[in-house]
Amino acid sequence: MRAVDTHDGKLRYHDALRPNLLAIVACTFVASWMCLLPGFPFHPGFCVAAAVSSAVHLAAFLFFKGFEARPWTFEAMALFNILLLGFIVHFTGGIMSPFVFFYFWILASAIIYGVKDRVATYFAMVTYGGLVLAEASGLLAPFGTASREVYASRIMTAMVAAAILFFIMMTRYITTLVLENLRARLERENSEKEGLLKKFSELDSTAQIGSLAHRIAHDLRAPLSSISGYVQMELMRKHPADKMSELLDLNATVTSMAESLHCITRFGKVTAVPAERIQVTEFFRQLLAIAAFSPQARGVRFIKSYQAGHDVCVCASRSDMQQAYFNIVKNALEATQDNSGGRTIEVSVRVVEKEVEVCVADNGPGMPPEMLKNLFRKSITTKKDGTGVGLVITRDILARNDGYMEFRNRTGGGLAVVTRLPVA
Repeated sequence: MRAVDTHDGKLRYHDALRPNLLAIVACTFVASWMCLLPGFPFHPGFCVAAAVSSAVHLAAFLFFKGFEARPWTFEAMALFNILLLGFIVHFTGGIMSPFVFFYFWILASAIIYGVKDRVATYFAMVTYGGLVLAEASGLLAPFGTASREVYASRIMTAMVAAAILFFIMMTRYITTLVLENLRARLERENSEKEGLLKKFSELDSTAQIGSLAHRIAHDLRAPLSSISGYVQMELMRKHPADKMSELLDLNATVTSMAESLHCITRFGKVTAVPAERIQVTEFFRQLLAIAAFSPQARGVRFIKSYQAGHDVCVCASRSDMQQAYFNIVKNALEATQDNSGGRTIEVSVRVVEKEVEVCVADNGPGMPPEMLKNLFRKSITTKKDGTGVGLVITRDILARNDGYMEFRNRTGGGLAVVTRLPVA
């Protein structure tokens, strides 16, 4: 049952309520005909009350949209059910009626479906207490031998009535406490997952920008060195004063550019992160749980295929592994987003020749063969707004941890990204 509203903290009414109404209609309808059974133990008024309940809940089921637009109608339904239950309790034994415990069910259901007002709890206590008082004082004739025996002792009557009233009050308190704890836990987990997703996204974007800047700086250093050498050679020759001035200005500009590029490459230098022992399947359990929370993963079926005895470990940097495999899974999610059929991503783990092989396979369009051949020679991407830098970063991260990756088109369609790391 989904019933959390993070804006005002109130429980909302969802489609799960309508089938419940239909179930109540069916149960009360059957109960309304039980008086026709031979040896029926209760007063016929029980069947009349059940028939009234069935009719009212059927109306709520048929006009559910109108009820849903008016939250007060659910509060009215709770009060009506409590009042009707008073008649049922009276006709089925009063203080010893087996249906007394339906007070707890009505109050718990009302709280779950959003009835926050305590009036329902007080109304249930007054209804039950008033019924017991009326039967004990003789204003209403009790039905059932057991009830008469209890009413014969004022102490027993007070003890049983007090116990039921106490449980009615505690039902509201405990149900409210449990639901508030569950809601707080859900909100906390959602906040943590959103924070992790944001962190991974920022790390990925920052790493791509840094890697791209580092590659540009690296590619510019060679031609810039040639230009600097040519300028130095020209400065050694004799030239008119105005040309020498131009050469000196050009030399100063080239020197300044070289210093800037040096700062970029020094800034982009990757710092070493301590390696640790990582249990692979547990690592992917956490990673896929985070990835499944992403809006891009909506409608995606994750299949985990692990080899028997899959407690294999690798020795690598956890932050590196998170960034690398999160990028691989993110690419798989993006590759399947245009699938007209089902979206599937399969993660398999196995040990091959003292190496841990992890395969992330999707059922997307795959890659053209010529693109696979030149995947790391150029910044190749199949995305409309992609740069192709992410794959290079992922490859470099794995290489930094003594691993490597390769790409294969699947026979049935889609792409498989296979990575291998040494077994720890």
